[in-house]
Amino acid sequence: MSTDYTHDLKREVRAISGGYELDTEGKIEVDGREILYAVGNAVVDSSCCGSWGCRYALVPGYVLTWKYRENEEGIPVTRVARITDERVKEQVTKLIEAREQVTQVRFW
Repeated sequence: MSTDYTHDLKREVRAISGGYELDTEGKIEVDGREILYAVGNAVVDSSCCGSWGCRYALVPGYVLTWKYRENEEGIPVTRVARITDERVKEQVTKLIEAREQVTQVRFW
């Protein structure tokens, strides 16, 4: 199954108890296929239970068509395919953890 990923970096998204922001992107190759990931920070700073934060990676998936269009705001969009193979997910997680200072890796 394919879907679009919008390269929307440096935009804070706020919620009731905090927010998050993606700040960098990268690509890694696994089994001859390019995989896109983004890295950001999440912060709980307005919760009644105290504050907390983490650096995390988000993995949209395999790159199918790199920045093939722009959305209505002029932000590039890439077509990706979600990763469903657990072996590949484990391998990607290890590669990203070795490359980036993240506490968690999440897949679409």
